Amino acid sequence: MDKKFLNKKVFVIVSIFLLIYFRNICCNVLTDIGSFISAMFKRPKIIGAVLPSSSFLATSITSHVQVSRPVQILEVGAGTGVFTEKIVEKMKEDDTLDVIEIEKDLCDILHEKFKDNKNVRIYCVSILDWVPKYKYDFIISGLPFNSFEYSFVNSILEKYRKIVKSGGVISYFEYLLTSAIRKVYSFLFLSKKEYVDFAKNIEVRENFRKRFEFDSDFVFLNVPPAYVYHMRVL
Repeated sequence: MDKKFLNKKVFVIVSIFLLIYFRNICCNVLTDIGSFISAMFKRPKIIGAVLPSSSFLATSITSHVQVSRPVQILEVGAGTGVFTEKIVEKMKEDDTLDVIEIEKDLCDILHEKFKDNKNVRIYCVSILDWVPKYKYDFIISGLPFNSFEYSFVNSILEKYRKIVKSGGVISYFEYLLTSAIRKVYSFLFLSKKEYVDFAKNIEVRENFRKRFEFDSDFVFLNVPPAYVYHMRVL
């Protein structure tokens, strides 16, 4: 067989394979984004973002997850599983990951994505209704605190503090300038009660960070850019 013909044949076969491979990847990504945006329009205060988080944000928020021994990990507000994928990459066979996501459409995506990971468990429930049988070494939170009322944010942070182990790490993020923009918006367009509520929302998060924060990061490559905070609860 002519060598040039053989090389062309191999090139065509490889090209077709790569085309199918990347087509499947693109379809999966677009499906995830479509489901995320659909969920955002259904429940904007719960989703709180325009697009799923970037891999850069996922790397930053999971940077302190260490699995040198069997650990229990909790992820809250997993969305389409961008953070989940990074956590799973770090996990060993004896580690456990509980994933909390309240939006059913997103839970369905998570179940499909991680159905072959025996140590990943998906729960479609509010974090405040979640009653674990053990405490966690790491809590990764993807909840949009700026979208919630003060009392809800306070309850969530208290919940995290109670279910994390002594010395355990809680990590969450906030989008750049959203607190300032939301505070101005509340002052200009909302009632005094709502403005005061959001001011208390900011205060409770700042007090929590002052008490427990040991590291932080700024992720520019995300839409929008975000600050990441890591707290160690003793």
